Order: sequence, then C-alpha cells, then structure tokens
Amino acid sequence: MNERDLALAPARTVLDLLRSGAVRAADLFAAQDARRARWEPQLRAYITLAQDAAEVARRVDAGEIGGRLAGLTLGVKDLYDVAGLPTTGGSRAYGYEPARRDAHAVALLLAQGAVVTGKLNTEELAFGIITAPTRNPFDLARIPGGSSGGSAAALAAGMVTLALGSDTAASIRLPAALCGVVGLKPTAGVIGRGGIMPLSTTLDHAGPMARDVATAALLFEELAGYDPDDPQSLPALPPESPETHRLGVPWSWFQTEAHPDVLAAFRDAVAQAEALGYTVVEVDLPPHREFSRLQAAIRGPETYHIHREAVANRPERFGEGLVARIVRGRGTLAEDYVALLEERWALTRRLERRLADQEVDGLLLPTAPVTAPFSGQSEVQLGDGAGAEVRDALIRYTGPFNVTGWPAVNIPMGQDRDGLPIGLQIVGRRFEDHRLLRRAGELETRLPALPRPEPPAA
Repeated sequence: MNERDLALAPARTVLDLLRSGAVRAADLFAAQDARRARWEPQLRAYITLAQDAAEVARRVDAGEIGGRLAGLTLGVKDLYDVAGLPTTGGSRAYGYEPARRDAHAVALLLAQGAVVTGKLNTEELAFGIITAPTRNPFDLARIPGGSSGGSAAALAAGMVTLALGSDTAASIRLPAALCGVVGLKPTAGVIGRGGIMPLSTTLDHAGPMARDVATAALLFEELAGYDPDDPQSLPALPPESPETHRLGVPWSWFQTEAHPDVLAAFRDAVAQAEALGYTVVEVDLPPHREFSRLQAAIRGPETYHIHREAVANRPERFGEGLVARIVRGRGTLAEDYVALLEERWALTRRLERRLADQEVDGLLLPTAPVTAPFSGQSEVQLGDGAGAEVRDALIRYTGPFNVTGWPAVNIPMGQDRDGLPIGLQIVGRRFEDHRLLRRAGELETRLPALPRPEPPAA
C-alpha cells in the first residue's frame, strides 16, 4: 500500500494490515505526518503537536503497547485533556499548565493503543462555527465549520485516522458535513465528558469523528459507557425498541430554503433509503427556530457560569467580542432557567409522541442548508433567495437535537457544483445509537464516495 492510501485507509483496513505485519504503526504515523507537514502551513488544523507520537508508534511496533486500536493515530480536539499537554480551548485565557491526567474518552482510547498525535483546533471555547484559522481542505478559501473544525479538517486531509469532537449545537456534525467526513453526536450521556472543557452543562455532547461510518462505529464501541466524572453519564444503553423501518423528513424546515444542490443530493439520499427498504414519510415538527431559541436561552447562563472566573480575571485574553457574548447569560434568573428546562423536556416529549404516532423511528434531513461559506463571509444566500447570517444558517438543522438529546450523525451525500461536500444528517431515537450507525453504514454504501483532497503543491 502506498503512502497516500495508507494515510487515508479506514481504521479496520489499517488494523488488518498492522496485525498481519504488512505495515507498522510507525509507517502509518510517518505517512500521515508527511501529509501534515505539507498541509499544515495553510490548513492549520493543529494547536499542539504531541512530541512523543513517533516514539509511541515505535513502542506499538515493539509490542510494548497493545489493544484493539493499537497503532491507530488519534487527533484530539483541544477541549479534551491529554496528560502533559495544555488544554487551551482555542483561547489565550486557558492552557497555562499541562493537563495532569487524560479526559475520560482519551484515556479509554489510549488504553486500547491509540497514538495521540496532538491537539486539534477549535473555535474559541467551542463557542462558534468558523474555527479560524483552520481552513477547509476542499477549498482553502473556505471555513471547515466548527467548533470541531480542526478535527474534521485533519481527517479530510488524511492527517489522522481517528478524531474526537464535541457538539453543543452543531460542532461535530457541521464540520463533518463541510469537510466531507463522518461525525456522531451520540445520545446525551452515552459518551462521558469528564476532562472536557465545557461550554454548556446540559447541551454538550462528546463524540467520535472519522472518514467512514465503520471507523466512527469502532470508536463509539470504545467510548460508550459510564464516566464517574460526568454527572449526566449513563451506565449502559437500554434495549432498543422494535424497528419500524419508517423514516421521517421534516420538509417544512428546508424545502424552500436549502440550496438547490443540497436539495438534489438529499432527494437522491431519500431515494437510496427507499431502495434499502425504508418507508420515508413527511413529518410535521415545530419550527427549527423554536429549538434555536431554547438552545440559546439555556446555553447562555450555563456558559457564563462555566467561564465566569476567566471573564472576571483575564477578559483581555479572550477574542474580540467573546466576553460580551458570554456575559449575556449572567442576568438569567434561576426561576427562568428552570422554566426553560421544563419547556425543553415538554417539547422533547411532545416530539417523541408525535413521531411514535406516525411509527417513525428516525429522521433524514440535510445537515446544513448550504455548503462551506468563504472565510470572512458574514451572510449566505439560501435557496429561496433570502439572506441569513452564517451561524444562524449553519446550525438551524442540528441544534434541535442537542435540545432533545437524540443521537444524530452526519455522513457525506455528495458534492455541490463547486466540488464542496454536502452532508446528510440521520437522527435516531434516544438510546438507539447502534441502530443509527447501522443505518448510516447502509446509506453510506449507496451514496457517492467523495474524492480526498490533496495537499497544496510545495
């Protein structure tokens, strides 16, 4: 296998090669590190490199480190603690000292022999969808999405095999969509968040990112389980309910506003789902703006509570305008916050009953109404000709499922006329993450495979 193919190979293929002795862990690291060296001057996916990564790969080859993931390279969003490396959250306000221990998710993967290559870029505090200065490997003039933009860009560029992200409104699924990779936001509480810098106490999700569904599923199997440092962590997934093979499409959310290229790719994805034996029906969901209002209102006081000490003591170290955004949540009264949580649970239960009445056990919809905007672009034009602020446009179909806590995954479903990836979002019922991943894998085989971008010429 040549260097390029090895760098871009799925995890299970690499594991087979490693176990057979056809390649070494050091070969995989070298192939991807060579791509990093060519990509990084312009892509800027990394914040911190793990200086011991090559040595860890050598120890895997020597048999000193083993496990189910032994030798696979792992990029970690710089919200997760990795012992010995600073956790900056993409901000100058944090990361003064190296982390003393690994985040729960990182520890699980290290225990299975994954090789951490470094900390990947994130929007500052994960509070946004741009992830500057990281660029999109499919077009360096465009954003990778955020806040897990470094993770998505590194995967798309063939710099790592595995990656970790986090998602409060879109931050795994959106960059996965814009960069043409797979990103899973699991059911709330299924993957532990211990040792991850939070943005929102009740809306944050930790999750895996990869270039293909099988690799994301492999990561999910290693990550799912109880985390004593996460008060919302679940001990185990309950049994799945009977499968109906009926998928719902909330056409009213996007039928008029999604870009024509996105709609065309989505209609083809629906046809492929029907060819697989699914019945696809229209479902009537509350307007996405109702969820967006709730998401923002709940996140506000939670974010302020989390970052209030840094805002009070070192406000000059935050990016422009971020302190003002954080302190907006300071004035929320406790009774108003509790009322928001009650409204959230009531909306979620109402939605679950509505889907149950239609015997729908999953949803299909675009991950975003448009493909990757240009860096510095403040507004996008929707399919109906209306203009929308970039952040509002890009999270309107993803944020609702942070409010409900349902699992949702992005998979690529094609490219627009400019060659930019288009993302398909598949949503499952609570706790049915395994079924969701199986469906994503089925659809992945029927949808167009994306070409992988190559590093700029030296």
